[in-house]
Amino acid sequence: MTRTGTGPARRSPGSAPRPDGVYDYRITATNHGPSQAVRVTVKDQLPESLTFVSSPDGCTASGRTITCGPLPELAVGASHTWIVTVRLADDYEGDGRDIVNLASVSSNTHDPAPDNNTTSVTGLPVPPDWGRADLSLAKTAVLPGGRSWVRPGETFTYRITVHNKGPGTARGVQVSDPLPAGLHFVGSPDGCAPDGDGRRILCPALDRLAPGASASYGITVRVATAQTRHLGRIENVATVTSTTKDPNPGDNQNPPHTVYVRTDGELPDTGGDVPAWLGWAAGAAVACGGLLMAGVRRRGARTQEGSRS
Repeated sequence: MTRTGTGPARRSPGSAPRPDGVYDYRITATNHGPSQAVRVTVKDQLPESLTFVSSPDGCTASGRTITCGPLPELAVGASHTWIVTVRLADDYEGDGRDIVNLASVSSNTHDPAPDNNTTSVTGLPVPPDWGRADLSLAKTAVLPGGRSWVRPGETFTYRITVHNKGPGTARGVQVSDPLPAGLHFVGSPDGCAPDGDGRRILCPALDRLAPGASASYGITVRVATAQTRHLGRIENVATVTSTTKDPNPGDNQNPPHTVYVRTDGELPDTGGDVPAWLGWAAGAAVACGGLLMAGVRRRGARTQEGSRS
């Protein structure tokens, strides 16, 4: 049967998947005649498992709907193809068989048979390691002169290293470091900067971190000049997050890293590590020692008196 309007919006992945889970879809509209079609438009409804990346043919995205065209005119018997580039969602964990992509075509020209203006494609070849990336974070303090302590008013640098142990690529990698009391942010050669409240330091997010790859950040801080003896150490914990699922989030923070602060002539104050009972025990030991010495002296005195008599 002859008809006026466009044929099915045929679509299929146009190329093999790239290593980072990016695919090209080709959407083709065909005019079966007998009249020319004007203002031909294609709508592509993406599922939650796919996100729009770009289109070399000018297709644009609004939410999850991709719009291609309108094409001013499409001659009888002619076809037109648009390419839409998409990427797997960072949190997608399936094997690709459940990914269904729907497209439809329309025109300002009357179409007597609109039933074939919609089509869909099911399934994508998803990499087996997609959607999981085990990130870990380590932190060291680079102190002046290689010391294990700093003085009030001195500056030093925290070196934070993030590593992706795989198996997949980590997306949206973000390092945050809330500074404790007693530290002031000075700067970062790697673009880390305070957020709104000035205490939480955020490092530039990475779009992707490949399996086996690492990223390093430096954060320079200054020790407050008004330090009391009871604030004798500084512990700082940074965290790394990702939009990709992490199968082992337990190593996404560094253990509390202690930097000791001392004033001139003083040793680092480590009293916070001493149990309360230890002071009582020490006092009791001193008291017992005093009593023992007194008893020894009295006994010695009696011995001397006996020898004189």
